[in-house]
Amino acid sequence: MTTFVHDTAVVEPGATIGDETKIWHHCHVMRGARVGARAVLGKDVFVASTASIGERVKIQNGVSVYDGVTLEDDVFVGPHAVFTNVENPRAFVDRRAELQKTIVRRGATLGAGAIIVCGHTIGEYAFVAAGAVVTKDVPAFALVAGNPARRIGWMSRAGHRLPEGNDVQCPVTRERYRIDGEVCNPVSDEPPPEKIPLQDIAAETKFFEPKLRAAFDRVLAGGVFIMGSEVTALERSMTDLLHVEHAVGVSSGTDALLVSLMALGIGPGDEVITTPLSFFATVGAILRLGAKPVFADIDLATQNIDPERVRQAITDKTKAILPVHLFGRPVDLKVFDIAAERGIPVVEDAAQALGATTDRGHVGGLGTIGCFSFFPTKNLGALGDGGLVVTNDAKLAERVRLLRAHGAKPKYHHVALGGNFRLDALQAAFLREKLPYLEELTERRRVNAAAYREGLGELEAEGRIVLPPEHPGHVFHQYVVRTARRDEVKATLAEVGVETAVYYPEPLHRMPVFGTAQAGDDMTNAQKTCRENLALPINPWLTAIGLRRIVNQLRIDLADSD
Repeated sequence: MTTFVHDTAVVEPGATIGDETKIWHHCHVMRGARVGARAVLGKDVFVASTASIGERVKIQNGVSVYDGVTLEDDVFVGPHAVFTNVENPRAFVDRRAELQKTIVRRGATLGAGAIIVCGHTIGEYAFVAAGAVVTKDVPAFALVAGNPARRIGWMSRAGHRLPEGNDVQCPVTRERYRIDGEVCNPVSDEPPPEKIPLQDIAAETKFFEPKLRAAFDRVLAGGVFIMGSEVTALERSMTDLLHVEHAVGVSSGTDALLVSLMALGIGPGDEVITTPLSFFATVGAILRLGAKPVFADIDLATQNIDPERVRQAITDKTKAILPVHLFGRPVDLKVFDIAAERGIPVVEDAAQALGATTDRGHVGGLGTIGCFSFFPTKNLGALGDGGLVVTNDAKLAERVRLLRAHGAKPKYHHVALGGNFRLDALQAAFLREKLPYLEELTERRRVNAAAYREGLGELEAEGRIVLPPEHPGHVFHQYVVRTARRDEVKATLAEVGVETAVYYPEPLHRMPVFGTAQAGDDMTNAQKTCRENLALPINPWLTAIGLRRIVNQLRIDLADSD
């Protein structure tokens, strides 16, 4: 990113402007002024010749930074804040020799319309309320308000008001401060920060515990532990939720993929087109049947399989396309159009996308057959393994039902080679208790995603991070960002108690199971994604305070990125 100066702005020769700084409408920066890197000067800002503005300073509309004023790094100046530089100005008296210096230390904030009388220093990370009139020095971390401004509290480095007391913590970052009279200082020997888990299974279990215990008692009393009425009831609920004709409960998401490919007759010599960015089960199900996975690279923005790469990968041996609705985002619908044009069945890996929607309906019901997982960390998770196969094809559904029970019909009469893919009654009962809350918990995920976008949007605009592009049907099983400084950021977040994960550290076509890399080894987008992806906590139990901690830390970590 280069420095930006609006056409209506005036930057006089001899002014020093740092890299990536933005100077907006009708600004005037005089000769000799210094403005640091990555600063932002809003509309109608004036900077005098001996004024000094540090790096990453943000000055809102209508502010004049006069001679003698120094704004250190990371200062925020609200709209129409006022600096003076002499005590007793007269229009007809030259008092340039009487200029008094004003210094605003690193990280301080000056609210809208605040007036800073010359000759004073605003301490580091101090906060001057809107409309306050500062007539004396302001201590570091102080919150001042009124006319004249008086200290009414203390603020943390992250800009949150500290509670009353002598040894206190920022309510968001948990950074500790010691307050002694009119002095506030951060405490270096901080205790370990409160942990923020990626998936908060403990919180979810606590929320559902009474209902889960009731479900356990119900199954225990009924005496049917494999299949039975609990599974049948869950299957009916899933057909209603997903607007499909048939739902078949199976033993796991992996087995859902395997039995679906088996039902389609996929076997040795067949090719199945799929993505290089997914959990191994996606490709493992293909390999177990002796078929060949053919990889089509992903779209870098959505991280889902690229429809055009799918089109290019089709051959006479292609017997299925297996796209993944990765992280809860629906696959581009062009994939289904391409498959329909060529008469190729589509097996949807919707393990991470239960409830995700498109203009054509719910994922899982868009193709020939859809597969879901109820692994405990999924948006709808069991207390063990579980999965689901859905389809609108009655014959295909019947084939899956046959194969999930060793291919027996009737019992002990085996007409096909199937497997033990049955769903336990207990897991079905647990899922039935959780299912009514799925929509509410999904909405919490979407609220968290929106908060991330709001908090990190500026970093994305500056090219320091890439956020997931918006999609109205996304269910945010994971919130995965991209940054070239992934490993460094992950380590720093871990230091402050934030658990993250990499999905996935290596693309599927590079797995040792293949011996050598697959043809189509140029999965450029997938490989780039594996170097940069980082999943942040997005679970429904993540608090607003916890999310702000994560956002604040990311802002710190990425503020100085190149």
